[in-house]
Amino acid sequence: MQKLCSNCSQPAHFSVVAIISTVGVSKRVQKSSPTVLFCDDCLQELAERLCSDALCKAVNSAYTEQKVLLNERPNVSKRATD
Repeated sequence: MQKLCSNCSQPAHFSVVAIISTVGVSKRVQKSSPTVLFCDDCLQELAERLCSDALCKAVNSAYTEQKVLLNERPNVSKRATD
């Protein structure tokens, strides 16, 4: 079954999970969000709209690395990486 983008209902190519951790606290507390699916265009839009430059750079870096890895795999649909 085709999974769909949570934003536009096009076929999803990526999933995003947020991991939120406390900092500077003994016995750190860490929780992850449910997975949210995105198509390529909506993930790019999300990254552009992030309010923190550091978070934007981190998301863009992970996204770019994923695209490179997907392009190196011979059996991945070109649609997922275009």
